[in-house]
Amino acid sequence: MACDRRRLLRAGRLFVAVVLTGVAAGLIGILMAHLLEFFESVFYGAGEGSLLERVERAPLWRRVLAPAAGGAIAGALWWWERSTGGVVPVEAAIADLSGGSRRRMGIARPFLDGTLQVLTVGAGNSVGREGAPRLMAGAVAARLIDPLMITGLWGPALMASAAGAGLAAMYNTPLGGAAYAVEIMLGAGNRRRGLLLAVPVSLVATMVSWMHSRGRPTFQMPQAAPSWWTPAVMVALVPVLVALGVGARAGWKWLRDHRLPDTWTLPVGLGAAGALTGALSLGLPMLPGNGKDAMAVALDSPATGAALAALVAIVVLKPVATGLTLGAGATGGLLAPSFALGGSAGAAVAGLANLAGAQVSVAALALVGASTVLGVTQRAPVFGVLFVWELARGPLWTLAAMSLMAGAAWWLTTALPTGMRRRRRDGAQAAQASRRPGPQGGPAVAG
Repeated sequence: MACDRRRLLRAGRLFVAVVLTGVAAGLIGILMAHLLEFFESVFYGAGEGSLLERVERAPLWRRVLAPAAGGAIAGALWWWERSTGGVVPVEAAIADLSGGSRRRMGIARPFLDGTLQVLTVGAGNSVGREGAPRLMAGAVAARLIDPLMITGLWGPALMASAAGAGLAAMYNTPLGGAAYAVEIMLGAGNRRRGLLLAVPVSLVATMVSWMHSRGRPTFQMPQAAPSWWTPAVMVALVPVLVALGVGARAGWKWLRDHRLPDTWTLPVGLGAAGALTGALSLGLPMLPGNGKDAMAVALDSPATGAALAALVAIVVLKPVATGLTLGAGATGGLLAPSFALGGSAGAAVAGLANLAGAQVSVAALALVGASTVLGVTQRAPVFGVLFVWELARGPLWTLAAMSLMAGAAWWLTTALPTGMRRRRRDGAQAAQASRRPGPQGGPAVAG
């Protein structure tokens, strides 16, 4: 009887935590959306429209100055923040089972850091904005654990669920947010608990965020009719997407690991990286920002030479601009730069095929490219597929195609290398065993 009562009380506390965390994550998603629009209007001088529309309407000098000024301001504030103790990443708080990192998170610093991330993106700098709601929602969840007496591994699972819910609220992707929490934020031993919490928390957060999004998908999916050429081109595209994903992941990691020190170089470096991004935007107005506009352009790209050239330029320059921003010291996500890179690559290959006479769906290949590269950079194929599909809510056949391509990429980047390493290790062990002398100093005896 006492055991049943304890289980009931724990379930009740978890229910309250799910509701409170989901509502908080949804409100944070709304707050970040409004804050992003505010910063975009301030830096580009236009009150309405997407970042792409604002960039196109802005005078040339403002295109260059906006990301430079935003980077310098954010860099100066990050310099102060980091010199006075910094902020505890939500990933570190989840991994620290002792609870010490969680208790040091606080609320003020995560919200300040998240605001700086959104300011950086709103000014046009090339980095993702999803880190902001992830960090803020995780910090709120961390503050609920002790008052609600959530013990053991349920605490990290709640923080991970909150982080995923913040992502879900910002992009209106409840399944993607839950997958992010379970596949990326949690270790294998805690994924069952994570799944039990992540799904309802993401659903609550998404429903709250509908007050702003009205339930609309992030992207308007053009008509994507299947053809016999489309799957053939998809299969040929997989090695290209894998190479792009692996290359971007390695390059971004190296630049993050070797970023500028947290000194006066932060505002100078981020200002310089922003100025370069702004200068490149004179020819590529979809380059600034996190990558949302680049993905929107890719989904609806016409089969023309000019469009193809722009897509190739994004494939080359988007990871470079993102890497330089990270190397200069910015904090930010990599989800949007990843799906922008993959979506542009997929649309470019589709456009090339169409120019050659094949009938290929540009939108479908853009979705496949986006989900595959995202899955590779994050080492999370399930998340990549669900998240990208929810962004555009394409036809179900595109979901199946994305799943197959993501599975192929996972096999090439994970299963195949792991199997090869295992065979080399087993071969080396067998060779070593064959060289060992037998019982009397003679040759080894086979068993």
